[in-house]
Amino acid sequence: MKTFFSLLILFTTCHIHGQQPSIAERLGYPEKARLLIIHADDLGVAHSENSASISGLEDSPVNSASIMVPCPWFPEIAAYARKNKQADLGLHLTLNSEWKYYKWGPVSSRDSVRTLVNNEGYFYATVDSTARLGKPEEVERELRNQVDKAYRAGIDVTHLDAHMGAALSTPEFIAAYMRVGKEYRLPQLLPKSILQLDHPGIRELLDQNTILMDGIHTVVPEDYRKGPEKYYDRLLRELPPGLHSLLIHLAYDDEEMQAITVDHPDWGASWRQADYDYFTSEAFRSLLQEEDIILVTYRELRDKISRAE
Repeated sequence: MKTFFSLLILFTTCHIHGQQPSIAERLGYPEKARLLIIHADDLGVAHSENSASISGLEDSPVNSASIMVPCPWFPEIAAYARKNKQADLGLHLTLNSEWKYYKWGPVSSRDSVRTLVNNEGYFYATVDSTARLGKPEEVERELRNQVDKAYRAGIDVTHLDAHMGAALSTPEFIAAYMRVGKEYRLPQLLPKSILQLDHPGIRELLDQNTILMDGIHTVVPEDYRKGPEKYYDRLLRELPPGLHSLLIHLAYDDEEMQAITVDHPDWGASWRQADYDYFTSEAFRSLLQEEDIILVTYRELRDKISRAE
């Protein structure tokens, strides 16, 4: 995960096409509005993750989430998505299986994505291994198959993002990830730093329907150990104008999550419980109102920008 979260802090404030209207203006908000998506990752990984995330979506300001299609608890969250069409649920496109004993592999046939799996048929545990060994054409095949499986399950997919940032770990992977998003006309989690990449496959995919984040934020171990609430409070108070995504992880510190995240305290069971406690608190709700932060969803971005004619 370290590679991903190091990447997320490298953003620029460039524009694709000069002085075109800002995302805020295209959504009908003032140009200098502070727009925020509060985004729960990892749905589908466990019953605990599903339950806590659903609670957050239904009873707190948390307004978006994404699903890991290859994971064991995908059918449960797919059933929820079918019954709750208004929920802002995208796909946490997955190329890694990071936990010690709890593993999954591709939705594609393993012989069609051989460079993405280890000798046991699971995804690699680290992004570095995926980036070093994975072929871009196999990455694209697996990402597309995950989207197709979600649609077959009846999910009204609102967006795409990348588990552990694996699909953003090389320019060739980014181009594959963007092609899949373009094919389904879905917004994707993309930092403005990709504008710094001199890669023809990326450049040719950038257009007026491309959504780039002004900021992608998440608590990292160093900040978590100082107190996650301090990080989140400071982030909200200092959030600059623009479109931002705040990536969080909601689950309960129960026996299931403790077993899944054994020997992995970072992003582990207690970490996820701390996120749940903070984002479902009245203090967090009050701070959002105090700071006049506007919550937006990927559904708005999809319908008003990604699918605009």
